[in-house]
Amino acid sequence: MTDFKIMPIIMSGGAGSRLWPASRAAYPKQLLPLITDKTMVQETALRVSGEVYTAPVFICNGAHASAISKQMDAVNCPPLAIITEPVGRNTAPAAIVAAQFAARHGANTLALLLPADHHVTKPEAFRAAVASAVPAALSGRLVTFGIAPDGPETGYGYIERGEAVDSAAFAVSAFREKPDAATAAQYIATGRYDWNGGIFLFSPAAFLSEIEKFEPKMLKAATAALDKASRDGARYDLDAGIFADCPAESIDYAVMEKTAKAAVVPCDIGWNDIGSFKALHDATKDERENAVPDGTVLINSGGCIVQSDGPVVSVVGLSNIGVIIKDGAVMVLDLNASQDVKGAVDALKTAGRTELL
Repeated sequence: MTDFKIMPIIMSGGAGSRLWPASRAAYPKQLLPLITDKTMVQETALRVSGEVYTAPVFICNGAHASAISKQMDAVNCPPLAIITEPVGRNTAPAAIVAAQFAARHGANTLALLLPADHHVTKPEAFRAAVASAVPAALSGRLVTFGIAPDGPETGYGYIERGEAVDSAAFAVSAFREKPDAATAAQYIATGRYDWNGGIFLFSPAAFLSEIEKFEPKMLKAATAALDKASRDGARYDLDAGIFADCPAESIDYAVMEKTAKAAVVPCDIGWNDIGSFKALHDATKDERENAVPDGTVLINSGGCIVQSDGPVVSVVGLSNIGVIIKDGAVMVLDLNASQDVKGAVDALKTAGRTELL
């Protein structure tokens, strides 16, 4: 079959709390220009544009719909639809909504489900990987993309490859949770493991058939929320009452770890999930170290990331730290503790300081 389209469905529901205070609930990391002069959602949408792709579909928080629409207009990439969630229910219900929307678009439409807040330095390699995954997806496989690991990272889940399905795809032998350092090193040594990047390509019919086996209540609720959605032009607001009753689960737990149809296409696309200040530091290291600091003074210091929207920041005799000042809030951290930033956000929630979040 050659007469098909790929519908990019961009999940933009995260709050980016590990990048607080730069990322806030009202304006999270995917709406910010963290790496280039374009925002993360703009980069993501432009990465999946071309003849084989439809215009992008976004699934997002209703509070972000207007910003996404304006940002897409700014890069001449108007969305096919913006579907808003009244409450977050993790990625599996969003995937169901995505599959149903794609199925209603046309019988020969494949759904490409991808996060809005990942950075890819090799967009052509990514598009080539998507193209190579099409035969497996058209045959009924639920394809995920395995990111070529560059070391024994403990912050990502892993996918173990099984037997080859075709020239590009392998059956998934197992999904592995975030390992400790020794286990991660063992994974890398085998050459059979890739990072789980949370990107999927599938036929809507194949996905909906599998989710019906494992999560029929979720399928019913998410589908009904779309059926009852209110529409204003390209914007669809999922029914609040119905969607609130939808079980919350990730697409991995709900279907990918249970189905016999999971496949993985390994790829080297220059991927970074920008999930922490350490990840942001790594992604911008070359650019930052070749630039003249703006509003910062670094003396006998290296491996630091310093951002300030106001006060001049001086760092003396330190390494591997982050100093982030944004909208009256200050974060100072050891970059090796980047994953713990969410704890500060949780502490502010507990203290009732929601105006800072």
